[in-house]
Amino acid sequence: MIDGNVRKAPVWRAPLIVGVVLLLLAGLTFADAFRLAVSTGPGVGPSVAMKLVAALLTVLGVAHLVQAWRKRGEQQQAPHQGEKGNPRALAWVLGGLIVQIAALAFGAGFVVSSTILFVATARGFGRSLKSLGPVYGLVLSIAVYVFFTKALSLSLPAGPLEKLLLG
Repeated sequence: MIDGNVRKAPVWRAPLIVGVVLLLLAGLTFADAFRLAVSTGPGVGPSVAMKLVAALLTVLGVAHLVQAWRKRGEQQQAPHQGEKGNPRALAWVLGGLIVQIAALAFGAGFVVSSTILFVATARGFGRSLKSLGPVYGLVLSIAVYVFFTKALSLSLPAGPLEKLLLG
């Protein structure tokens, strides 16, 4: 049921806009990374993480521009008026974010709070709570915590689990 009076946007417009925005963000992040002071302690320092994020944003931006280029020949796409969001999925993700913030405030630490957010987000995207999602979330949270605290010499909120693992 598409109304004939509704203007249809070209298929390539959305990836083009997203690609340009991602490249702008990459440029800003890269410029910001060079303004950070060089790390004097052990580890590679925070500017490396920002440069990595800028590089990943650049890759994503270029990929979107390639997609827009490939779709440039397609004329129209269906309008987005009839699309509806998924309020249940949004509730899971926002609920997980709220619980993560509360867990951090009460001293649970980065690993526990990030695992909670990972599990809630996975549930919002349809993953069962009985799946391996919590295990993946825990392993990923520990890996991120170790990388940021040991390799980049940044401090993340430490709770009982972090103190048990890394002393």
